[in-house]
Amino acid sequence: MTEGPGYRTVLAFLPDHPEKGVGTLARVRTSEGPDGDGVFERSAERPMGLWAEAGENLRRIVPLLGPDAPPADEPEDCQLCPGCYRPVYESSTSHTLIGAGPMPVFGLCRLCAEGSTLRSLRQADVPIDPQQRAVLETVAAALV
Repeated sequence: MTEGPGYRTVLAFLPDHPEKGVGTLARVRTSEGPDGDGVFERSAERPMGLWAEAGENLRRIVPLLGPDAPPADEPEDCQLCPGCYRPVYESSTSHTLIGAGPMPVFGLCRLCAEGSTLRSLRQADVPIDPQQRAVLETVAAALV
């Protein structure tokens, strides 16, 4: 939460919004006062299954970020997704193989394999590393 003169900004998760099976993570700005109207500054709608997976990963990762957390003894057993560099574990259901286009792509996280990462980056007009762009566009071509 952040506060400024006359407003407060919070991060809110709304399950089954705007429809059943879809959740929305939103940055909401509220004004002070009796009405306290809220305005969505930004939001992301994704299937609830993806939010559940993200929540489980956060539940595992966040305690490791605290200043009192013990140092890692060894790196975790995972690969990095070539499309977004998220960790992909052997036991993960999102470990995917796509062999399309000029280069085989494997070890993708679910969001890259479904094309969500590229769509989100394009919508946000975020610059993409050329190697990462090549991977994501190869996946997009395979999905067509």
